[in-house]
Amino acid sequence: MGKFEGYLLVSDFDGTLIDHQLKISNENVEAISSFIAQGGRFLGATGRTELNVRPYTDGIPMSSPWILYNGAAIFDWQSNSFLYKAPLDRALTESFVSKVMARFPTINVQVFSGGPFCQVNPAALPDRQVVLEDQRFECKPMDEITEDWLKVLFCAEDPDTIDVIEAMLDDDPLRLQVHKMHSAARYFELTAPGANKGSALVRLRQLLVPAPLTVVAIGDYFNDIEMLQQADISAAPESALPEVKKDVDIITSSHAESAIADLVLKLESRVSACLG
Repeated sequence: MGKFEGYLLVSDFDGTLIDHQLKISNENVEAISSFIAQGGRFLGATGRTELNVRPYTDGIPMSSPWILYNGAAIFDWQSNSFLYKAPLDRALTESFVSKVMARFPTINVQVFSGGPFCQVNPAALPDRQVVLEDQRFECKPMDEITEDWLKVLFCAEDPDTIDVIEAMLDDDPLRLQVHKMHSAARYFELTAPGANKGSALVRLRQLLVPAPLTVVAIGDYFNDIEMLQQADISAAPESALPEVKKDVDIITSSHAESAIADLVLKLESRVSACLG
């Protein structure tokens, strides 16, 4: 039996697992492989689509389902299918998106429903991160999206715009039917009520067979807090927000310095101390 038998390690993606060059370091790859070889399970938790995760995971065993769309979905890589989806109220969400686009004609609005996400505002300014990574998306009007809406993301370079959009939501009927979150300084996101990385982790813990005995989670931003609260052992990179670091059990090296490798090393020390 390996020393990590019964352990589940859940990692945020951007700002935690990948570095400034949008790569998973060799040190992280080796640490994850070692963790799995010693009986542990590893998975990611991200706001990304399944298509915009895969280009960055070479060398990472994808044997466990991942949390996607910031908790609105759980995706199984083995069957290439969703194990769980939490859809938004389509009518209320579409109405709110229309109001935001009327107020901010060039706002970038992204609708996630599985596969390439949809950019629904034809006049939108580009999302520079999407352009940088050449992420998979389609330009499509809202009424042409036939699948359930799992997440809506508003992207704006001006933080004041994000603040106004959040204030608009607070005065809209949709406020009672969504979970809102800030996933980056430029991003404001909406998912179904109660759909976040923490609730998805609870669901995933019930789905996995055998059920994990010890869940370890690491993240760096506001949208990771619910997930960290649900973990048995919580961690954050040194580069994480102060609000995230203040309540975690372990602080690792920054995401630019192989945070996951450092976390696995610290977990090994903990396990060895318990066994000793």
